[in-house]
Amino acid sequence: MPAEPEKRTADRRSPATPLLALLACACLVMAVCCLYLWHQSSHDRAVERAREDARAAAQSEAKDLLSYNFRTLDYDLSKAKSEMTPAMAKSFSDYWQIFRPSVQKSQTQALTQIQVTAVTDATPSRVEVVLFVKMISVNAAHKEPQVDTSWPRLQMQKVGKKWLIDGPRMTTPPPASTSNTPTPAPSGKSGQGSGKSSSKPSPKTSGRP
Repeated sequence: MPAEPEKRTADRRSPATPLLALLACACLVMAVCCLYLWHQSSHDRAVERAREDARAAAQSEAKDLLSYNFRTLDYDLSKAKSEMTPAMAKSFSDYWQIFRPSVQKSQTQALTQIQVTAVTDATPSRVEVVLFVKMISVNAAHKEPQVDTSWPRLQMQKVGKKWLIDGPRMTTPPPASTSNTPTPAPSGKSGQGSGKSSSKPSPKTSGRP
């Protein structure tokens, strides 16, 4: 009968089926591993680019965040806010509503120099940068430059193709114990600079909510 040869042929081919299935599984595992390695390599490159770009942006934008002149205050604040996320810009505006009268009354000018920058934490879209900052300020009562140093940490957020400051959020400065004007800074204590150190208190900041 013709059915018998076909049956014997099918029986002879059947042992190859498990081998083909095993080979298919091996190929699938290799494909998954290659995909994982490619994704990990792509992620690592993205993080490295984020570290470099966010660090450069933080170094530039920190000058605008911390520098101001009572004569050009509207322009200075507007420029600084253009380099922030909306939430940070709102916090910055609220802070300056309180801080602005004392700056204008004392005719304060502050120039910030970024000495050192380093990245402490990074993802492709969010990076924390620590900076060593020297702030030089003068006002109507103190014509001789006052120097403050600090180590602020900035949280940088990628929005579109730009890196913007997203923290720490500004808070109200403590009451001044002297007639000096407090200098705004996005970190805690200020160290002693190479010049004459100022007795101005620095405002505290809250962490990112």
